[in-house]
Amino acid sequence: MSLKPLTLTLCTLVLCLTMAACGAAEPAETGGSAPLELPETLVSQVLLDQASSGYMEGECAAEGHIILDTVREDDVWQVYTLASVGQYGFCTGHFEKISGSGAIPTMFTIGQDENGNYVCDEVWEPEDGSYYADSIKENFPKRLWNKALNAHEQYGELQKQEETYARAYLESIGREAPIGDYGDFEHPLFTENGMSVEVSNALLTIEKLYPFPMYIGNQEKIEDGVRYVYETAWDHQGDGAGMVHYTKYEYDTNQVIQQYIFQVEGDSYTELSPQGPGINVPDA
Repeated sequence: MSLKPLTLTLCTLVLCLTMAACGAAEPAETGGSAPLELPETLVSQVLLDQASSGYMEGECAAEGHIILDTVREDDVWQVYTLASVGQYGFCTGHFEKISGSGAIPTMFTIGQDENGNYVCDEVWEPEDGSYYADSIKENFPKRLWNKALNAHEQYGELQKQEETYARAYLESIGREAPIGDYGDFEHPLFTENGMSVEVSNALLTIEKLYPFPMYIGNQEKIEDGVRYVYETAWDHQGDGAGMVHYTKYEYDTNQVIQQYIFQVEGDSYTELSPQGPGINVPDA
């Protein structure tokens, strides 16, 4: 069993206490085992660690969970939950879930090492596709099958818990923005705004453009402590013609760091000489 140490950060403690005050998590069932002594903040930390690995990085890691059951043997807890994890970031004025999961049955073990530190094994998640249901039945007690197989019904509750993290993060940096899933907001595509499918697909294959949004809009990223905006703009001039601007600039100063410009004519495009660093993005 691969064990990972768990460290409760102040942020985790504050957020979990906030969620508890809002009645976010259901009381745990012990299934007849010893009374639950496992701090729920540890469950949150396990899932926050999960959110910080394997998903596109955002500014704020978040999780939501409902504990279905805990089974304790000596000082080891087997934990069964319905959970979701997410990474949140600024996209065109919204603070949205840019990566993460839906509602997923999860299972993991938390114990203590010889120094009394909490450790956790890897978080188990169901197999994809046709083996999804069978993998749940193989790893979850039968009494939990119904809830685990219908985890999607709890996503609304889990999303509310995730948004508690996002809201607390916004407060900590002194900003306001609508919070939600990626699908809660519009992300207009080139092809919806007059560009040919051929050119749109071709632009998506250019490696230097990977950091920029694939939609018309912008996304903020923090790099070495500096907040930057990556913006994709499309000036449609009719009949499939127009100009595409990919611009990276500093959030605080509007100073352009990098820019790529493409002229589009029907099913073809030409890259133009980019404008150099030092210019400013006009205020909106």
